[in-house]
Order: sequence, then C-alpha cells, then structure tokens
Amino acid sequence: MPNSNARIFSCRSKALFAMCCVCAACFGVTSRSSADIADSAYAWGSNNYGQCDVGSFYENPFNGVNAIACGNYHTIALKGDAVVAWGLNTEGQCTIPTSAQSGVSVIACGGNHTIAINNGEVLAWGRNIEGQCTIPVSAQSGVSAIAGGSKHTIAIKNGGVLVWGYNISGQRNVPNSALSGVSAIAGGGLHTIALKDGKVLAWGDQTYGQCTVPSTATSGVTRIAGGSFHTIALKDGKVLAWGLNSQNQSTVPSEASSGVTAIAGGSNHTIALKAGEIIFWGNCDYGQCSPGDTINHLNNVTAIASGALHNIALYSFPDCNNNGSRDSWELSTNQTPDCNGNFVPDSCDIADGSADDDADGQLDQCEYAKGDLNLDDVVDSNDLGILLVYWMEIDPPFGDFNNDQIINSADLGHLLANFGPVTWGESATVTEHANKPRDQQMR
Repeated sequence: MPNSNARIFSCRSKALFAMCCVCAACFGVTSRSSADIADSAYAWGSNNYGQCDVGSFYENPFNGVNAIACGNYHTIALKGDAVVAWGLNTEGQCTIPTSAQSGVSVIACGGNHTIAINNGEVLAWGRNIEGQCTIPVSAQSGVSAIAGGSKHTIAIKNGGVLVWGYNISGQRNVPNSALSGVSAIAGGGLHTIALKDGKVLAWGDQTYGQCTVPSTATSGVTRIAGGSFHTIALKDGKVLAWGLNSQNQSTVPSEASSGVTAIAGGSNHTIALKAGEIIFWGNCDYGQCSPGDTINHLNNVTAIASGALHNIALYSFPDCNNNGSRDSWELSTNQTPDCNGNFVPDSCDIADGSADDDADGQLDQCEYAKGDLNLDDVVDSNDLGILLVYWMEIDPPFGDFNNDQIINSADLGHLLANFGPVTWGESATVTEHANKPRDQQMR
C-alpha cells in the first residue's frame, strides 16, 4: 500500500531533469539541458523571509533561469550567467558580488552562505564566521562542482573532494577514498556526501546514522542529496534514505520506489520528481508539501530544489511555433490567456477535443494564436464575432494576439491576416497525436 505520509502532486511535465546535489541546510546546483526556450521559477512553503517570492506566472522576474538552489531561508537562481538571490539576507547571502554578476556556470547554497563557480574559481559570500566563504588557494581554479553544508563548503577538483569551513563533526576530514574519482557531492547539516563509481561515501556527523551507508547504496547510485540529518540517494529510479527519521523523512514511500529522476532534501522533509509528479514526505508543517493547485499546471518541469522549509521548481514555456525563440505566440510577456479562469496557464484553457494544430501533443494557447478562436480549424466570421465580443476589453480571456492586454485593431488585423483554413502543421487531436510513435510526434 502507498505510504500514507507521502503526498503527490502532478506536474504533467514533458521532461524531467535530475539535480546533481542538494541538501537541507545547503543545496547544490540544479541545471537543465532542455530545448525549451525559457525557465521560470515557482516556490512554496515557509515564506517568513520572502524566500518564496519569485513573482507570479504573469510577472515572473526570473524567466530565463537555468539553475536553482536553496539555503536555509534564502533562494538563488542562475539567470544566464548571473546569480540572483532573494530571501533572508542578514549575513549578506543575497548580496551578489560583482564577480558573480556574469560568467557564473554553477551555483549552490550553504545554510546562510551562497556559492558559485566562475571560470573554474569558487566564489562564496554570506556567513563566514566558520570560514566557509574563505576560499582556499586549491579552489581558486579548476573546480567543476560545488555544494554546501550548514556551515561548510564542498568542491570537486580533478575528481577529488575539497572541503573548508566548520569542522566540529569531522565534515571537513576527507577520506582517502574521496580524493579521486568522485563524480558528485552534496552537503548535509554537519556531514558531507560524495558519489564515486556508483557508491555513496559519507563522513562527518553520525549522530543519527546519516553517514552509515547501507549496502543498497554501495553500487549503482546515480544521484545524491542531503537533509539536515539524513542522506538521500537515487538508484535505478528508486529513492534510498537513511539517518534521522523522527518525522519520517527517511521513510521512503512506495510511490518513490521506481521511476524517480530527481531528489532533494529539506531540513526534515524529502522530495522527489517522478513522471510528472512531485512526491513529498517528512515534515509538512510549513506548507512545503502543499504547493497548491498551481503546481499541477506547470508544464515542462526541469529542476527541483529544497530549502530548510521551502521548495522551488523550474518550468518552461514550449516553443509552440517551433521557431527557436520566445515570441508573441509563446506569450513572451507571460500574458497567457486564462480561458478556464483558474489563474494559471494550462492546456485546460483549450476546449476538449479541439484540434492540436501545432502537433505538440497538448491543447494549448498556440491553437488560438492563428486566430481560430472557436477551434473549428478555420478562421472566419465566427471567430471575428467572438473577437468583437471582447472589443476594447482590458486583459481579455483570449484574442489578445499581440499581448498588449487589450482587444483592438491590431488584434483584428492579425485575425484578418489569417482568414481561411488553419494550416499550421499537421491537424491531429491530442488523442491521435499521443497514439503516434514517438518519432512521428517530433516536428
């Protein structure tokens, strides 16, 4: 039977991308390799310091993001090659230095510090009482990966692990086995995690057994993450977890026993991404397991990350007209027509059974972009009549082809220019499209 502690929310994603390393008090980079045009962020959970304030779907300031990470109570993103940050800033963790405003390729967070790689050099800012932001000479060039613990910083250079900062529990004491051949790293609150040849290595605080690697995690592991006092791994699509389990954060639900592609750990909660669904378990007292209905309508989720008491996800807008750029048809100003009035852009905004003219396998705003407002495969006087119903209306539900938030002569001109049969791509219903072989679905 499914674990009653697990909560699942559908994301209906087309593609899921795993994160390299994340942890509870400190979360590593999550990156994307999707061909989708632009990523935007959505966060939920505790927001006492504004760590979830990433803007709305319609006015999201973080469009174009390609990586995300979370600290205890702050959130960061990589937009282009510049770091952006929001949330708690009492120790300067959200004050971006000039060196991180361009040229950055990787990001990560510690509990109250922020980490980045710029041309192989580690940058760090925020809390530095324990030396976590004092970069050693060895980490000033040639670094390929980074992660953060609560008060320590971790890096990979030439396959070997480097650690600096707080060492009260031996989290800086890198074992000989982690001096070469390491492919991924993660940080827990007071422990450090590494992945070598499919085997999990862990050292530091052992109070709750978080560094006692089970036999199931000694081979075949592909992803690692850390919570404050628990450790998480991904093997053959199955989540493994061990360490503190006071709030069931290490009790993996049956739903996460196969098909999982990404993992993240919060202070006392764990999340996973599986075939369009986000699965949560552990402590859910701060809304971190209840993203609401909004998450159900995110298309193309590309990454996930967890803070102490919050989570963040990236989602993309599709390139509906397949021209390789976001334009008015992809609603570059994020004014997606909310036809079903649920305040989020989704495929429900198109009537069931209508033609999937752009053959992307879903009914979406692209079918409106040609001016076929009643979705009968032809732009004609019926569509003109619909447009006139909303004439001069501010923020109309649909028909605003140029995204200027009003129906006017510009939209009329667009509709008239497309009078006649809709010829955009092959005409297929969603069901027909979904039943095609995958190679025939590609345009």
